[in-house]
Amino acid sequence: MLRSDTPFVWTGRQEDLERALKVSPEIYDNTTITLHWATAILVAIQFLIGTTTNFLPRGPLRVDIWSIHVMFGFTLAIVVVAGMIWRAIRGRRLPPPERGVRHLLAVTTHRLLDLLLLIMVAFGITNVFAHAFPLFNLWHFPRLGDEDFMRSVNAWHGIVANIIITVVLLHSAAALFHHYVIKDGVLRRMWSSPQSSGDHRGSGHQ
Repeated sequence: MLRSDTPFVWTGRQEDLERALKVSPEIYDNTTITLHWATAILVAIQFLIGTTTNFLPRGPLRVDIWSIHVMFGFTLAIVVVAGMIWRAIRGRRLPPPERGVRHLLAVTTHRLLDLLLLIMVAFGITNVFAHAFPLFNLWHFPRLGDEDFMRSVNAWHGIVANIIITVVLLHSAAALFHHYVIKDGVLRRMWSSPQSSGDHRGSGHQ
């Protein structure tokens, strides 16, 4: 039986995949895991604030909640970019749990989410300036564009956010399918453990 610290190099061959699946634990490094769940939590909070705050009456409370949304938005932008950079240069690479169509769908979904998140935070930051947003009623962002520009950016920000939530739900359903139906341990890759405390980069592919 292979030990969890057995060196592994992914070459794309089926026997290497079978060998990798015997290595335990097969999980991502703690930095990748932390950035992944930070992104997920921030997206959920942002969507909740974005879809409910306008039901509140206009006033200081509503401005304060939108201000929190703005601050979390800038935080999300940093987390998203940091996650992409980390995965590209230092993040642990794991061999794919399967090949073929499902693997292609998984990779496509991940790349699509990355792209959509970048677009959403870009629209969100632009939206803040388009509204000349009064952060906690203490400071106004410089205005960018006219009223039509503001309405257009605001609309596209909401559209992309809705698309992201749809893709995230599909992504979550696929993860649960792997965990409860296929039972291949994919979901456990994104749960930390003491044994994953070291950041290691392999030569495999996500």
